[in-house]
Amino acid sequence: MKSKKLIGITLIGMTLASSMFPAFAEYNPNKVVTGPITTLRLPQDSFGGLHMNLVINDKGLNPQDTKVYMKENGVTMIPLRLISETLGYEVKWDSKKKIIELIKGPQWIMIKAEEDQYTFGKMAPVTLGTIPEIKNGRTYIPLKFVTDILRLEVMRDETGTIHIKDKRMAIEKSVLYTDGKIAEIQKINDNTRILIEVIKKGKGYESIILNITEDTKIQNPVNNKEISVEDLKEGDTIRAFYGPAVTRSLPPIGKAEKIQVLKSTAVLDGKITDIRMNDKSTKILVGSMTDGVMLIINDETKIVTEEDKEISIDDLQKGMEITAYHDLVMTMSIPGMTGAKKIVVKE
Repeated sequence: MKSKKLIGITLIGMTLASSMFPAFAEYNPNKVVTGPITTLRLPQDSFGGLHMNLVINDKGLNPQDTKVYMKENGVTMIPLRLISETLGYEVKWDSKKKIIELIKGPQWIMIKAEEDQYTFGKMAPVTLGTIPEIKNGRTYIPLKFVTDILRLEVMRDETGTIHIKDKRMAIEKSVLYTDGKIAEIQKINDNTRILIEVIKKGKGYESIILNITEDTKIQNPVNNKEISVEDLKEGDTIRAFYGPAVTRSLPPIGKAEKIQVLKSTAVLDGKITDIRMNDKSTKILVGSMTDGVMLIINDETKIVTEEDKEISIDDLQKGMEITAYHDLVMTMSIPGMTGAKKIVVKE
């Protein structure tokens, strides 16, 4: 859906850009073209006669730096380093092998500069139908790389602007969560409302009232099995996710986006600080040796990304941010040790 506000801002930005950078001065939005549009030879850096600018996560990039262009076969080419670094990736270039690596947390992507091969993690290389091109010392890749490899949302509006948006980043910034117990359940006609009292403060309020709608996901976080709203009980331990739009009452009232029913499971957020492997088991330390938790990983432990894609235990690395669902029982040792049921690697 096109945002009128965003289009308006983009149009103003294009007007300013055209006055600041002479290379774009030839664009005239009021120019009348006679004859069939197919007879018009468009410049390489245009789409439908409009210059292509880039906006990433609602931040406009300098058109002089982006230099987006379109090949004769209609494929849009974008500058790899600028796009990647704006999205938070570290970019490494091996000039001998002509290999580019993109690194961001657990994500590792490899691109061969002269081959149609794009590798994500340890998966087999993917072909996109276009070989990366090097122009004026910059590597350009097809726009399809953003959707098919980085798995981000791409939209091209009527101003010629290309919008790239990482929805995961927007969700991470906007969604709050509270770990607590259901203190009270209210049934009002067909609606359900729950009062949550905090056990451990997450990224939200210490107590909150949440309305449960038909869009609210209620599930077991370990196996992702759905749970009916009728099965919720007072005293249940949950992690509740909700948006920032809440009332100013005490406690505040909001809408539940997702509810994870923990029951015999505890949840832990943190960074992997140590990994210990031997023939019998694998253990990862989350936090410090004095106040952290040692998670024991076995054959039944699920290890997934935030998109619920399974990854190998070998993919775990020090420094990764994770959410771990583990047994309630924990040893009295320092650090405490417990069995991991599921590990979610955050991007």
